[in-house]
Amino acid sequence: MRSFAVLLLGILSVTACKKTEVQQVNQAFSAVYSLAASGWTTSDGSLSYHTTLNVPEIDDIVQSGGGVIVYISFDNGANYEALPEVFDGIAYGAVHAKGSVTIDLFALDGGTITPPGSTILAKVVLIDAAPL
Repeated sequence: MRSFAVLLLGILSVTACKKTEVQQVNQAFSAVYSLAASGWTTSDGSLSYHTTLNVPEIDDIVQSGGGVIVYISFDNGANYEALPEVFDGIAYGAVHAKGSVTIDLFALDGGTITPPGSTILAKVVLIDAAPL
């Protein structure tokens, strides 16, 4: 009877153990960049414009398992809008690669556009995470 009790206790203690893995975000970082009116470039006759931000913190780890979120502000940081976004008929988007974020814009109607005539802000948020 005693050996049965020991066996039962052993079985219960083994079945009570459960391995749990937790995906934990290591860190999130952000930086705000000023996008000067003179910093926009076009290569298609003013159908679209782009500007590239140097973001060396986008490394192999962020590129492969983390995340990059980009926001823009037209009112000096009082409000930020997540990209992609349409503002005054112009579509804004963002593409990231290792070391950089490129913000682009084009008219929804396919016509020519003028880039922002004053400095706007871009907030880049990096989420450092391990791949699942």
